[in-house]
Amino acid sequence: MTMMAPQSYVDELEDESYETLIKERDKLIREIRHFEKHREEIMNSEEAQICPSPDVVYQWNLDALALLCMSISRKVNEKYE
Repeated sequence: MTMMAPQSYVDELEDESYETLIKERDKLIREIRHFEKHREEIMNSEEAQICPSPDVVYQWNLDALALLCMSISRKVNEKYE
C-alpha cells in the first residue's frame, strides 16, 4: 500500500462539503481508537509485519486528523462569514 502525504489527503477534500469532512473526521477517529484499543494485539500480530506497519498508519491518521480539523474549522468560518 502506498500512502500519500496527510496534507495531500486533506487537499483532495478541499472542495467537499462540511458534512463530508465530518464523515472523514469520524472515520479517522474510529481508526485511531481501534488502534489505541488493540495496540498490543495488533503490534504482536502478523499485521505488524506489513508495510506500512500499523503504527505508521496510526501516526498518519493522527497527522491527517489534525490537518483535517483545521480544514473543517476554515470551512465553518467560510460558511458563517
